[in-house]
Amino acid sequence: MRLIALLAPLLLLAACAGTPSRADLPKEAAPHTIYVVQYGWHTALLFDGKDILARSTKLAQDFKDHKYMLIGWGDGGYFVDEDPGVSQAVKALVASDYPALQAGGRATNPPLGVAPGDSIPLAITERGYDQLVAYIDRSIATGADGKPVYLGKRLANLNLFYKGTGNYSLLNNCNSWVVGALRAAELPVSGFNLTARSVFDQARRISELQQADRSGARPE
Repeated sequence: MRLIALLAPLLLLAACAGTPSRADLPKEAAPHTIYVVQYGWHTALLFDGKDILARSTKLAQDFKDHKYMLIGWGDGGYFVDEDPGVSQAVKALVASDYPALQAGGRATNPPLGVAPGDSIPLAITERGYDQLVAYIDRSIATGADGKPVYLGKRLANLNLFYKGTGNYSLLNNCNSWVVGALRAAELPVSGFNLTARSVFDQARRISELQQADRSGARPE
């Protein structure tokens, strides 16, 4: 997300991360594939539309018939605003009112606006996939009626913003949320990751290890 660039030097110091190894990968079969997508300072997750909509009770209420689904998380005010200013960015980092989860159907991988090298495939297990979808559903806040709380314009079956659960801040940003999602999927993401670069580098390493395992190369 662009607002993170305002405090880039601090984030670079805080973005400590480890290096995943082959021994850290789940030992079970991993039949599902998701993608970590990088947009500058922001990361999000791309899913096969049919797979996630078959499992997510909340998203399935609003979406259907998409080849892919893109899911991301951020500050509720900044994320939803079509033209956020600097003051909104600063407020998001130090006094965010609430987070938002963005979900939208996409026709291509990489999605429009994303370079080919900025979409990294990750294989996950059946259990990991179920846990990941549960993590996403928990990230969508519900009202007293048990239904999702919507933010901004509602573009039915195209792109929606939901009020999110948790708290957005400098130290708990969009990239932190993606790290939580990957850990829910039982992928070995380690360290204190605040930047898109730190998350993406680990995702790339895990992807390389998984591909090497499939080919029999087995790097350490």
